[in-house]
Amino acid sequence: MRKEQFYRDKKAVKKTVAGVWLALFLALQITGCSQTADQDKAARKTEQAGGTEKESAGTEKSGAGTEKAEDTGKKESEPGKTQEAGEAGQEQSAGGSQADAKAAADQGDSVIEFKPGMPIREGVEAPDFTGELIDGTSITLSELQGKPVIINFWATWCGPCVKEMPAFERLKDDFGDKIGIIAVNCGDDAGTVKDFMEENGYTFPVVLDEGYSISMLYPTNSIPYTVVLDADGKVTHISTGALDADTMYERYKEALGV
Repeated sequence: MRKEQFYRDKKAVKKTVAGVWLALFLALQITGCSQTADQDKAARKTEQAGGTEKESAGTEKSGAGTEKAEDTGKKESEPGKTQEAGEAGQEQSAGGSQADAKAAADQGDSVIEFKPGMPIREGVEAPDFTGELIDGTSITLSELQGKPVIINFWATWCGPCVKEMPAFERLKDDFGDKIGIIAVNCGDDAGTVKDFMEENGYTFPVVLDEGYSISMLYPTNSIPYTVVLDADGKVTHISTGALDADTMYERYKEALGV
């Protein structure tokens, strides 16, 4: 009886000990899992906090960039300052123009002078030249001073030039020695010019300028190109192109003052 009781008690003790160990093991597992979970939560909180700080820093940088852009925009969009600067520049320019005009008025006509290679302007003294006529004689522009002079630059291949030619013949016939006429042919050879004049019956003076030496004194982008001088040799009229001969006759007659 005692042996059996002993074995029963021994089994009960083993079960109890086993139960205690199982309970301790489970308790340790739960505690470990709990700590791990807490550590994971803490780590996640730390990461979230770090991300929030980074976002905040990025927001601050973005805000700073926006403020800089706004400041730059304000500086660029200050119309008052831009307008004041523009007005100041205009005032200086106007002042300079007035000063130049006053200086020109003080110096008189001498301030207006011809510069080689520059387009002719009204008011300048026409550059002098001597050219060979189709009959072999020569003509000098300055020798015609004392009467108004019309100088026409043309070519036989230029349609508008040919179209207005009768106007010069008519001016010669109507006013004779009261005016001077010089038709400067640009680039054609002597034979071509002579044939053209004879075929059309024109008798007004034509200067040959095959080498463009005279044309370069009166630069232009196109022909016909006509310059009218007063009795003192100063330019009073400049025109480019031409209409019909009758229209151009009236225009040139008015420009010559006859």
